[in-house]
Amino acid sequence: MPSQPASSHLTRVDLPLRRAEWDLLVRLPRSVLVAACAGNEQVDAVAGVEAIAAGQRSRALLVRGVVAAIFAEQLTDADIDTRAADASAVLADCGFAVRLLDERLGADVALAYGQWLMDIAGSVGRAAWQPGVVRLGGVDVLLAERRFVNAIGHELARALRR
Repeated sequence: MPSQPASSHLTRVDLPLRRAEWDLLVRLPRSVLVAACAGNEQVDAVAGVEAIAAGQRSRALLVRGVVAAIFAEQLTDADIDTRAADASAVLADCGFAVRLLDERLGADVALAYGQWLMDIAGSVGRAAWQPGVVRLGGVDVLLAERRFVNAIGHELARALRR
């Protein structure tokens, strides 16, 4: 039996999304990370990158596809969206993305994507260092960090409200 090409294990999935919509879904996790880190030098951005990568273990095929697309891109600092640090714009994009996914792919996919975004935002503060305090597992999260994570959760709830 002839050997199969290495790429034979890849599955192509056609999604009911326009290119700009897909690009938003791929850009948004990085934007959430940047907004969660904005203005705070004591956050752990590496934890945010790890939370993005953790999407590879999601049950939602879409989330795994977004993770693959993120890590396949070869971005420089100049490629990062300058709006990403604007928390209100990021929150609006989160709401739009979750509504879009709910309409096109169903509430389960929308919820998985939205929860993943919340995990990314929350992870930034969970392992951050402060003088005299090491915060692990979300034990001592700053109020501003909680507000941003809660705001994403609020957008998720609003988007999925029927």
